[in-house]
Amino acid sequence: MIEAADIQTPESVATAEAKCDSLQRLVTPRLLDLFCCAGGAGEGYRRAGFDVTGVDIKPQKNNPHTFIMADALEYCAAHGDEYDAIHASPPCQGYSNLRAMHPGKEYPMLIEPVRELLKSIGNPYVIENVEGAPLQEYSDLFGNHGVVLCGSMFGLGVDRGFLRRHRIFETSFSLPQPACNHRGPAVGVYGHGGHTGKHRMLYRKEAAAAMKIDWMNRDEMCQAIPPAYTEYIGRYLLAQVKQANSDYTTASRILK
Repeated sequence: MIEAADIQTPESVATAEAKCDSLQRLVTPRLLDLFCCAGGAGEGYRRAGFDVTGVDIKPQKNNPHTFIMADALEYCAAHGDEYDAIHASPPCQGYSNLRAMHPGKEYPMLIEPVRELLKSIGNPYVIENVEGAPLQEYSDLFGNHGVVLCGSMFGLGVDRGFLRRHRIFETSFSLPQPACNHRGPAVGVYGHGGHTGKHRMLYRKEAAAAMKIDWMNRDEMCQAIPPAYTEYIGRYLLAQVKQANSDYTTASRILK
């Protein structure tokens, strides 16, 4: 004889699925990687303990994570609250010093709308861009947070020089600012790698070694964030997410 308590209703199934989803998010939190390109930032977050989904408006065949081709802002507005944390790397060309080389060209300036959207969702977030971008670079007394990272902080580079590659990360939480370790010549991964006679420029093999990236082509590396950067940030972001999930679980138990 089947007891009434054993009968599965649509409501009980939905409740069970919701509990399983909450448990899975506690075990492996989900991170949304907006403007993901080939997944340099996402890989760092994966190493830190996140299940990463990347979103980009262009196909990204070399991205090693779950990938969705879509407009980043539109997807985030519709689905951002389904993730535990969000990272965004809006196009940097409009904020880069190199924009002066093309004075008549217009570039998308998306930091402000990205920040507004992420704040409205309310989950922990990170926004990354180049030096010169209007991002918070340090924690202040008004609750704004950020950090500037450099390859020398993580021992990145090759025998003939260290990887400088400063990037700004505005965050919704505080984290320590590591110190740069600029010793000797600096090398970089920029341009299309077709030039000759530039000692500072790294080509495909050296670029892969310097950035600790082995799945991208040279042009993708030029736009990439070294995974060491976001692995560092990801450890602090993961702590934020686990605390938020723990607070939510505690509140749910109290309200039952």
